[in-house]
Amino acid sequence: MSITNATNKYYHMREIAGPLDQSIVRPNVDTLYSAAVIDLSHSDIVIDIPSIDNDRYWIYPFYDLYANNFANIGSTTNGTAGKYLVRYDPSKGRETGVHLCSHITDKGADDGCDGYDAYINAPTPYGQLIARFEAMNNSTDFDTIHQLQNKSTIHITTRSRLGDATAPRLGPNMLNSSTYSGDIPTRIMQMLARFAPYNPPRDISDLPRVNRMLKTAGIDKGHYKSQVRNLTAVAQSAAQKVGVAFNQPQNVMNLTHDWQMIAPAAQGEYNTNYDMRAFMANWGYLALTAQESLYPMYAGDGDTLELGADEAYIFTFSGKPPVMKQGFWSLTAYNAQKYLIENTQDQYSVSDRSGLTYSDGTPVYGDDAEKQTQFQVLVQPADKEPPKNWTSNWLPAPAGGGQFDLTLRFYAPEDELKNGYWEFPVVQKHKAIIE
Repeated sequence: MSITNATNKYYHMREIAGPLDQSIVRPNVDTLYSAAVIDLSHSDIVIDIPSIDNDRYWIYPFYDLYANNFANIGSTTNGTAGKYLVRYDPSKGRETGVHLCSHITDKGADDGCDGYDAYINAPTPYGQLIARFEAMNNSTDFDTIHQLQNKSTIHITTRSRLGDATAPRLGPNMLNSSTYSGDIPTRIMQMLARFAPYNPPRDISDLPRVNRMLKTAGIDKGHYKSQVRNLTAVAQSAAQKVGVAFNQPQNVMNLTHDWQMIAPAAQGEYNTNYDMRAFMANWGYLALTAQESLYPMYAGDGDTLELGADEAYIFTFSGKPPVMKQGFWSLTAYNAQKYLIENTQDQYSVSDRSGLTYSDGTPVYGDDAEKQTQFQVLVQPADKEPPKNWTSNWLPAPAGGGQFDLTLRFYAPEDELKNGYWEFPVVQKHKAIIE
């Protein structure tokens, strides 16, 4: 993805990520992206969404400065092609999120509906939009997605609410000021001091408390003055606290067969759950809300999975994961650094689109869509090729064994998944299966 300094402009990812793509950790290999940094400080923007096939999962998710997924337009929300006005209006009583103009009877009550299908009120003047399009993993489908990306546009328009600019323009000077310290913890506090006055917390009622906390930490009126002798030690202590946020009862759901999942209320929209917001910024930055996606984790072997050179894991699924018609799922493997694992098969995940088979060789996703029968996935070192009857269900782990990570993703999950009622895969360690 080519990146420049421009805001309110799409940058399109045209290909699926591979092992050499290391701009983000845990990249998925399920979607193509179109990303934009949003600046609503001096203008509104208009998002044009093209007509998209109903059988494809797609979403245009909006995030505030703090990575809260405050609005979504997509296949699970019955989203349609059209023009969408996005604005930042700090006036009291302005509810954030998507407001469909078809649901507003008095069009004169809000000028956000003047020629638009909906208007979207953002909680902060700065944010992000990262559109995702399900990829069917073939070149013809990529051409289709590229056309959708090309038809997705962002236009700047005059602010719909009169008044002065709400914040400075977002530019490189705010991120890379020569006045910032070379010490990372100090630099973070200096950046926070510069951004916080213009970007309130997601729960605006918490603003007085947040301001008091910032002032106690040395942030006041756009400037930072250290209140401690060793900020690095404070940062390390904070990181430890954030690192265990997931294990708090309100943030985790314990599932069957040693699986865990982020509690739906603790994913995507964090409100005043600042510890969990910080945890997700490190573990899965820009996560969608649970209505759109789930990210279960296998916890049976601790925080990190590990295989010997001649070992394998077998994942036994009781049946197809319950996702909506336009939904999909995948299981993706990552090395210890959380990047895709290099292998000669170029196989980085198994999914409902990867050609999985039952033990008798028939496709799991074949003509009989209602069939619910057990199938298995083999996670085995990349240099230990299994017999041909396992090839379609083989997910390569690091060659020679070692530590690695797996991410199970469900997009457009059914309630059975969101509620934690589905029976998750049984995971067992075995001797490697080879010819």
